[in-house]
Amino acid sequence: MSIKRFLSVKKLMFVVMAISSVLLLNACSNDKYKLTSAGQQVQFVDIKPADSCQFLGKAEGRRGTFFSGNKTHSELIREAAVDLLNSAAKMGGNVIYNAQDASLKYISEIAPTDAVMVGEVYKCN
Repeated sequence: MSIKRFLSVKKLMFVVMAISSVLLLNACSNDKYKLTSAGQQVQFVDIKPADSCQFLGKAEGRRGTFFSGNKTHSELIREAAVDLLNSAAKMGGNVIYNAQDASLKYISEIAPTDAVMVGEVYKCN
């Protein structure tokens, strides 16, 4: 085998491995943005929960831009909302009040930034 052909095969193998790695990492990263069965039980509300509800703390949902492709901020913030719902469920909550987009929107127009959504988590009966 000639040196030239050996280097071509080596380059091809490198490219195939790089593409495979990116696809694998992308597949793994998207699992975080799927609504869990517990997350499906959590709801966003606009009215502050009743005093009988227990405040559990604040939670954050985040969607990184590294493996997001060419998604818009709206698409990213929807995935951050799913992450927030799942986080609230892990805390034992079933209600998120005062949810807000806490992303650095002005900077994201210049350079990609993570989409961030925050909210107050409550457990209501």
